[in-house]
Amino acid sequence: MKNNIFIFVLITLISCQKQEGEGGTSAIFGKLKTINVQHFDVPGSERIDTLSQYYHAEEDVFIIYGDNDNLYDDNYETTFDGSFGFESLRKGSYTIFIYSECEADTNGLASLFVSNPNYANQLSSTIWHPDCISNNFAQKIEVEITENNQIINLDDIIRFNIVSN
Repeated sequence: MKNNIFIFVLITLISCQKQEGEGGTSAIFGKLKTINVQHFDVPGSERIDTLSQYYHAEEDVFIIYGDNDNLYDDNYETTFDGSFGFESLRKGSYTIFIYSECEADTNGLASLFVSNPNYANQLSSTIWHPDCISNNFAQKIEVEITENNQIINLDDIIRFNIVSN
């Protein structure tokens, strides 16, 4: 009988723990910045040019509650100045992500590290990404909410737009 009561109390306590997601008092805010880049792969004059940068309106920012899966739980369309926010969050782990344009030719990047390491470093820190699929990759930021009423302000999330050269 005592074992049954202990198991009942244990199950009750476990089921009362709230998972990540809505229903809390914390929030995550940030801004989405787009950088338009153009790159030139002509041997001897390789370079990346930043054409413009701006805070991106009407672009989706996604959030995943917890770390059990990769399916997004909610999204927010950025406002006129690139701002976004997820409010009423509980304590726990969250992943914020956006899609950025990319290229995936890591073999070409490896040879560039030999022939022009400065250019290769520029590419690998901007548009060349090993997780590139269909010219996009998910730019992810892991966030941990550790207390109630916590406000987390993220730095600008940078998304790249590749302008044809």
